[in-house]
Amino acid sequence: MNSVTRKSRGFAGERIIEIPRDALERCRTMPLINSLFITRMGFYPKARYHYYQRPTGISQVILLYCTDGQGWIQLPNHRVLLTAGEVFAIAPATPHSYGADADNPWTIHWFHFSGTHCQQVMNTIMDERSSTPHAFRVPYSEERIALFDRMFDTFLKGYSTSNLLFANLTLPYFLASFVLPENFQPDLGTSVMSPTDKAILYMQEHLSQTITLDNIAQSAHLSVSFFSRKFKQDTGYAPIEYFNHLRIQRACQLLHFGDLRINEVASQLGIDDPFYFSRLFKKHMGVSPADYKKSEGIQRRT
Repeated sequence: MNSVTRKSRGFAGERIIEIPRDALERCRTMPLINSLFITRMGFYPKARYHYYQRPTGISQVILLYCTDGQGWIQLPNHRVLLTAGEVFAIAPATPHSYGADADNPWTIHWFHFSGTHCQQVMNTIMDERSSTPHAFRVPYSEERIALFDRMFDTFLKGYSTSNLLFANLTLPYFLASFVLPENFQPDLGTSVMSPTDKAILYMQEHLSQTITLDNIAQSAHLSVSFFSRKFKQDTGYAPIEYFNHLRIQRACQLLHFGDLRINEVASQLGIDDPFYFSRLFKKHMGVSPADYKKSEGIQRRT
């Protein structure tokens, strides 16, 4: 697929999650979420110079939700203006381009999603009865943004089965806020951190350091043996394996949002050996960091 991307050197506060290939394959085998699941998601605030062109489209649905400023979406026979408070979804395999307004650049929350029913979901969001594609307006909701952050932060904790299920089962509820905004009355509630949550938070705060299993267990106030069993039961991963998973997710973000060399990315993660880092990255992502950096996925796309 030939594509063109143009943007500034990052947007202050931007966030992006790129779901690894093996996690996507697992999503396709899970009955609860194989009909609709997230392949990537992100947030671009005041995205001046943001531009993307896909002459043949992509295989997923693209959902763009603008919360400030404005931008435009060009389809084969129609141009859509997307302003603050509006939503638009682009169907799979639809040639398109889009970009931020030069004078009043948009702030967007965006998703790519796939699954056996993604086309039907897209039709519901966009109202398939309409003959002309158009953006539609929804009331702003702090709860909607909180749900987006909840999904994003769940993925930041890694791609255990429970995290994949929770984030992707939250997606239909998030989409319902667009389809039926008058019925949207979320109650996110509060929760107490479990020992596993405490350990994951500790890992996230120490991604640039070398930590041991004993360090992680101490953060959860548990013995190493009990903690290891409990963590594996909760997440499906051994603690150090999970920590490496979080490191690679951080590496993806560094590659997306900067011009760091591979050894500099490794150094940011506290890994002195760039060859070890490359092997670890390829184990998790299926490609080397150099190939990942060259790929379309690294070119600031939504």
